[in-house]
Amino acid sequence: MTGGSMIDDDGNGDGDDDADTDRPTDPRARDDPLQPPGPIARVRRPTTAARDWYDFLSGRYDALADPFEAEARATGLEILDVQPGERVLDIGCGTGRALVDLADAVGPTGTAVGIDVADGMCRVSSRALSEAGLESGVVVAGDAATLPFRDDAFDALFSSFVLELFDTPALGPVLEEWRRVLDPDGRLCVVSLSRRGDGPIVRLYETVRKLAPTYADCRPIYLRETLLEGGFQVLEARSASVWRFPVEIVCCRPGATPLSAPRGPA
Repeated sequence: MTGGSMIDDDGNGDGDDDADTDRPTDPRARDDPLQPPGPIARVRRPTTAARDWYDFLSGRYDALADPFEAEARATGLEILDVQPGERVLDIGCGTGRALVDLADAVGPTGTAVGIDVADGMCRVSSRALSEAGLESGVVVAGDAATLPFRDDAFDALFSSFVLELFDTPALGPVLEEWRRVLDPDGRLCVVSLSRRGDGPIVRLYETVRKLAPTYADCRPIYLRETLLEGGFQVLEARSASVWRFPVEIVCCRPGATPLSAPRGPA
């Protein structure tokens, strides 16, 4: 789930953040009477710190996080429905749990590429592919914000618990980069912690994150609105509850020109 550039930037060039939270700009988020929106926390950790942290975690990450992530990740893979012969990219591939499934799905005529900013995660992913005997899988060390691939290189993109690692002003540019490498007729599936809801578990997590951002670096976002503002057309969206924490799973395709960077006033 490690992606890359987590930018501490309020956009004014002074090197400081003017606020700890942003709110979604899409009116559909503000007008939902069942799920009133709350603020979106900012991300203040630089890429180097994130990379070092996930390098440290790489050997034990599955034991710590997979019980939480597995069910929602499996739902995302089901919705994406990768076919034999397709070219697919797993962005922030982590320990390769999804990448192994994707490589198996595309078969010997397809290609499944995983990219992660942490070298340790890349090594674990490569080992998982090798142990599964999947020659269609490849792992690349790199930043999810600056993908080292040509335009329209992939038929499908998958990303699980990665997008919410990026600071709010970076979400628009990151999604633009993902659109660049995705075929115009391709599809993207994103699994993310959801800010749509304000139960006690969400409030507890936000408190822990403020006190120990190194250990709770993901922050919930408005996934559907973020993808719409990033220029994607939603094909299917599901909501899930993982350990009573709201999760969104959205499959989309390149659509209209991006509206704007998905951020708003604090």
